[in-house]
Amino acid sequence: MVELSSPVWQTLSEGREAAHRMQALLEGTAAVQPTLEALGAELSHQLSWYDATAYVLPHLAKLFPRLSMEEQVCCVVSMSAAIAAEAAWPLTPGTEAHREFQEGLTGLRPPMAALLTDPAVHALLRGGAAEEGSMFALGALAILGDRRHAYDLWWLSSSLWEMLSAACVCGWEEEELDCAEASCIQPAAPAPWDGTSLEREDVWLHGFLERVGDETLRPVLPLVYGMGVCPACGRREPYWSWLHRWQEEA
Repeated sequence: MVELSSPVWQTLSEGREAAHRMQALLEGTAAVQPTLEALGAELSHQLSWYDATAYVLPHLAKLFPRLSMEEQVCCVVSMSAAIAAEAAWPLTPGTEAHREFQEGLTGLRPPMAALLTDPAVHALLRGGAAEEGSMFALGALAILGDRRHAYDLWWLSSSLWEMLSAACVCGWEEEELDCAEASCIQPAAPAPWDGTSLEREDVWLHGFLERVGDETLRPVLPLVYGMGVCPACGRREPYWSWLHRWQEEA
């Protein structure tokens, strides 16, 4: 990991403040949850990618075991969008930033898996603010699953996951497809989650959100993991393909 005293932090977007906040967290001189929330807000403004995120992750992985369960949950919630954003601006393999990012993910994955499957975490999120469960789930997805799916779901959150965007190769497109009337998507049938297996992200993501009582993100998962059937040409393809094409063409 790159030391927090390294001059490289001065060259990174949001780097100087991020290094300052991480130093305070590691030294125990800052209130943990407000500092994590401020760090996450600075590194995830408008779902953009900030270079400092890659360099912050190894330090977060180092800090993570020292945190209480509540603080760990706060860390995942706060950093969820910042980590997911890398999927939209992928780091180049072999670069220092890519190595830092991957080092951080490697360190965060084991404790993230433990949190995701911990009934005490489920109970904590079930009793907290309504949006915390979905934000934590997207953080878990960004660390353990398909980071692009995590970013896409954050991107769709502007409508509280009530509207989807789609585009087919034939030219048909729809910017605001009402989830309640999306007959052109054949929903996937959610399989039950055993609370421990993380082999299939569609299963554990739906099962986790069910356990924390989420009623905003969970209902749309069968659609985004479902199959789109173009109402114009009849072509079938995964909804994710529709969304990515719309994002590219918009």
